[in-house]
Amino acid sequence: MFLPNEREVTLFTLTLEGETISLLPLRNWSQLDQYKWRARGKVPGTPVGLEITHDYVKVASEVVSTQDPEGPAKLQKLLNEWLAAAAWGTPPPPPPEASPPAAAPAASARAEDLAPHFRVEVNKLGQVLISCYQNKELLETIGLNLPGLTNLISQGLMHKPRSLQVGALHDWIELDGEFFSFGKGQNDAARLEATLNARYRSTAALGRGREVVVFANAASPTGFDILFAAKVGGVIDHRRRPLNEQSLGLLQDYDRCGLLPKDMVIKLSPPNFIFKRKTPDGGERYLDEGPESLVTVTGPRGEITMVDLSRPVNYSRLTAPELTAVFNHPAVNQHSQASIERGAPSLKPELEPMAASPAAPAAPPPPPAPVAAPSSPVESQPAPVPGPQRGAAPAPAKPADARPASEPAPAAAPAAAPPPNLWLQEILRHTPIRRDWFNWLIYRRMAEFFGNSNEGYFGPIPCWACSLNEAEDICDPDFRGIFLTQKGGLGYFNQGRIIRFCNDVVFIGTLETAIEGIRVPLVAVGADSQCRLVFIVREGYRDQFGIPGPSLAGELELLREQGALLMSIKEVLHSPEPIEVAWTVPSQQDDPANPQAMEYLRPGAEAEAEGREAPPADADDLMPPPPGAD
Repeated sequence: MFLPNEREVTLFTLTLEGETISLLPLRNWSQLDQYKWRARGKVPGTPVGLEITHDYVKVASEVVSTQDPEGPAKLQKLLNEWLAAAAWGTPPPPPPEASPPAAAPAASARAEDLAPHFRVEVNKLGQVLISCYQNKELLETIGLNLPGLTNLISQGLMHKPRSLQVGALHDWIELDGEFFSFGKGQNDAARLEATLNARYRSTAALGRGREVVVFANAASPTGFDILFAAKVGGVIDHRRRPLNEQSLGLLQDYDRCGLLPKDMVIKLSPPNFIFKRKTPDGGERYLDEGPESLVTVTGPRGEITMVDLSRPVNYSRLTAPELTAVFNHPAVNQHSQASIERGAPSLKPELEPMAASPAAPAAPPPPPAPVAAPSSPVESQPAPVPGPQRGAAPAPAKPADARPASEPAPAAAPAAAPPPNLWLQEILRHTPIRRDWFNWLIYRRMAEFFGNSNEGYFGPIPCWACSLNEAEDICDPDFRGIFLTQKGGLGYFNQGRIIRFCNDVVFIGTLETAIEGIRVPLVAVGADSQCRLVFIVREGYRDQFGIPGPSLAGELELLREQGALLMSIKEVLHSPEPIEVAWTVPSQQDDPANPQAMEYLRPGAEAEAEGREAPPADADDLMPPPPGAD
């Protein structure tokens, strides 16, 4: 490495499980830890007394010169001693292999080996580690925290629990109402391990025997890592690499990898992967359109994602399991014998028997798949880059009806039930009122609906807050509800998670750190059948945050777990969860000088709402004044 004054500097590097960090001079550990080793539980913290200069590296009061020929060995010894002192020197030992019964068929044993296994242990520092293995290979190790568990779920290594809570001190976890404690001398590691393996290990886990596995990694340029076997330095190297041009080049090297056909070309043109085949004249062509170039992936909630490899594939809109299916599809991986879909059969076997049997009655189109909101967008791709399409699988083409006249007509298939929120279509079509009035009027109407509103402070900012549980004060750690700041910011707060709208900017995250979505106007607010608040915005909001799609999906999922959703109009209209009540402020008002927010109840729910307790007579004293009031 050369400095601006042309001075050459020697750098040390750290390598852990195939990931390498360069010890750049004058950097701290937070700047160097690009792979998030500390957050992922791979190291216990910052190396003791770490100090990096152009001439030396200092660890635990020991100085190692960059000019010392024995420097790398000395530094390695110091760091390993530091890890060993904290009982983090080596990853947890793999779980014992269960020998299959003698009479069990080989296929059954292989299927069991391919399912992930969890191992839970507490190290000498009292920190809880959850490791996920596939056969003998360590796939991931996390600490007892929400980001780590969300990472396992997003990679398809763990089934998503219906409810999940983790203690602030990372000393307890509650899974679907079952409590596991690691504080005050308790150690539920064995019970948690048994529960994870019995109820939450995914039989359709990411990488189940696949030769190419994709992992989510926000530190990677594409937002993903990739794992496959290839020859490096004459030996087989099977480790995770950032999913970038270098990794794709190694994957396409037939002599060193051999997974892809010799004529396959994969190009990275952010944010797209382009799949082509070489032609005899030295050119390239896109893959042929048709079922053989379609990848169909069924998500954990039944939502279907279709990826057309004959067109550029927008990876920012895909998850790690979906990209794993792409790289293991027979059109890409020559070793795949069948479509590598997560729980969904290949389209090709479905279409071929129909074409071969024209006398058979045509199957009715499948009903639309339920849309998982907000983690599974239903927004269409931009015209230049069609990319993946989420929604129902396409209906197969009807063959000519060759049924004899004497044969009775087949019974008509029952019509699919329409989505429950179509009643909102006309309501959400109207343009909302001006931004500086919308939040005030919406809050007043919602406070009237829920029947309580109190003045308080959101940090140092005066606000009004409407509680949705027993805790009435917004400063109470158990508070869950909506709030309106003195400057007009409308939001929702629960268990440290927050979503707030102010001047067409939405903030999602925690009080300390939040991501920002620019130009995301709020159209309406609703409450669904599970008593969760739904903030409804215009289409295309996912592109306004400037972060990879999987990272945004993770933040939205954490928000969902705390009782709030961010959805576009189209996502709401296609959601299987019915919206019970919605509030908006249309720009067209009966009395423009005195605008009012409108409340709409789901058809059939009016009778249920008649018995709702009316707000107290002095409710206006506890709510913000109307916009423009003195």
